[in-house]
Amino acid sequence: MATAGDARGSGPERAFAPELPERGPVILDAEESAHLVRSRRVRQGEAVVLFDGRGTTVIGRLTTDDPRAAVVEVEGAYPGRVPARTVRLAVSLPEGGKADRLVSGLAELGVAVFAPLVCARTPPGRADLAVRRAERWARLAREATKVNGCATMLTCAPARSLEACLGEHAMLLDPDPEAPRLVETIVEDESPWVLVGPEGGFTDEELAGARAVGARIVRLGNLALRTETAALAAAAVLSA
Repeated sequence: MATAGDARGSGPERAFAPELPERGPVILDAEESAHLVRSRRVRQGEAVVLFDGRGTTVIGRLTTDDPRAAVVEVEGAYPGRVPARTVRLAVSLPEGGKADRLVSGLAELGVAVFAPLVCARTPPGRADLAVRRAERWARLAREATKVNGCATMLTCAPARSLEACLGEHAMLLDPDPEAPRLVETIVEDESPWVLVGPEGGFTDEELAGARAVGARIVRLGNLALRTETAALAAAAVLSA
C-alpha cells in the first residue's frame, strides 16, 4: 500500500527514480515500470509519487502505462515523511534470510544508514553478506520506501569493525540490567552509531574497551533479545 506524505492512510502509488526534475517526463526503468503497471495496476492519467531516496519527492501523472518503460509527467514537489532523527545502526549480522528481513525492517522504519558490524563473536564470513546481497538489499530498501512514504532511503554501508564505530559517539546495546535504558539516554538531535552485537553479545573486553573511549552501554529494557529483534526495536525507539 502506498503512503501519503504528510497525511494518514494510503496515497498515490510510489515509484523510485534516481534523477527527478522539478517538472517534465521521467521514464522509469523496467523493474519500476513493471511493479507500477503490472503489480500495482496504475493506469494512464492516475497520480504517481516519485522519490529518489536522497530527500526529493515529487508528484505527477502516469502518461504512458508501458510495463517496460512507464512515463510519469512530473507536476511538482510532494511532501515526504522523515524520521525524528537520523538513525545509524551497525549490527552483527544474523544468517542470510534473517539478515534480509532485518534490512527490510530497518528500511521500513526509516533508518538512514545500516552497516554490518564485525566484532569478536561475529561468525566467520558473516560480514561478507553485505557484498553478496548488495543488490537484493538495495531492492528491499526501495520496496520499503514505497510503503513508508519516507523521503530518504536506507543506505547499506560496507562492514565496519567495532573499533571503527567507537570513535563516533557510539552506543552499545547490552542486556545488563544495571545499564541505563536507551530511551532515557538518547539526546535530542543526536545521531550516534547504535551497535548491536552477535548472539552471545559483546565480550567483557569489548565492553571495557568501549567504556574506556567514552562509548555508552545501554539496554532496551529488561529482556535479552535476539540480535535482529534488538536492532529493530532500537530503530523504532530512535525514529519515533
